[in-house]
Parts: sequence; structure tokens; C-alpha cells
Amino acid sequence: MPVDPRDRVLDAFERSLLVHGVQGSSFARIAAEGGFHRSLVQHHFKTRERLVAACLDRLVERYLSRLSEVRAEDPSTSHLLDWLCSPHGPEGPPRQAKVVDAFVALANTDPAVAARLAPLYEAFVEALDLPRRTAFPCVALSFGRAGLEVLGLPEATTGSAREACRCLAGA
Repeated sequence: MPVDPRDRVLDAFERSLLVHGVQGSSFARIAAEGGFHRSLVQHHFKTRERLVAACLDRLVERYLSRLSEVRAEDPSTSHLLDWLCSPHGPEGPPRQAKVVDAFVALANTDPAVAARLAPLYEAFVEALDLPRRTAFPCVALSFGRAGLEVLGLPEATTGSAREACRCLAGA
């Protein structure tokens, strides 16, 4: 089945932002990354703001869908924390966690990005059967650890993240 051109652009944008950051991922760089003409990006998204919004919306949708699947397997807090701290980050392929990190960095200066990311974190906090003051650090730790794994720090491992969550949760 052929890939939707919008998805091709969004996939190329994600790959580009891992190398160049969100701000450095111009339409030309995205097109070069995806192997298509820049006009494809412009045709489907018109503006950078629309491209960022579409990428964030798709990312949040994917995470929320996977969260539902994980909860259906086993709704326990322990199972959810194990998944959040899994070796490949909360989404499976590390790219997704790194993409979230790139957008979190942009959220400090872009209220529209922050507003789109907030429901993602909120959904994970709500899914954990923990007090909010405990659940939020566990969620932040899981996303941040996944992005920091690339540094090769021993503290940014699955085991250390899971142990920190156990300590926070008192379990």
C-alpha cells in the first residue's frame, strides 16, 4: 500500500529534526531528507506552524494509541512503568522519544507546541495509579531518559530509570 504523501513529509520532518532540530529543519532540508521536492511540503502544510502542529498531533495520537494497548494488556501501574522505562523508550523505536524531546525543548519558547504536548503528559500521568506529584516525575523521567540514552550515561539506562520510578512510587 502506498504511503500517504503527508506521512512521507512528516516522517522526513522527524528524521530531519533529530539532526537539525526543529528550528533547523527547513522545508528544503525536509525535502532532501525525504527524497522529494520542497513543493510537496509546501503543498501539504503551507506553513511551518501547520507542519509542526501536524507532526505533534500525529506523535500524540501514536503515543495515546500505544498507551491504550499497553493498558489493555495489563492496567497495573507496575506494567505501565515497565513499558515507560523500556529499553527503547515509551514508544518503542527511540526516534519517537527523541522527537518528543526536540519538541519539549521548543515548548519553552512556543506556547502552541506546549499546548499540544501537555495532553500527552497528562494522559500518562492520569494512567498511572499514583499521586500526581509522583506520577509526573515518573513520566518526565521516562521520556527524558529515552532521549538521554544516546549519551551513553550509565544513569540513563532502563534499569536506573525503573529503579528511580520504584523509589518515587514507593514500590
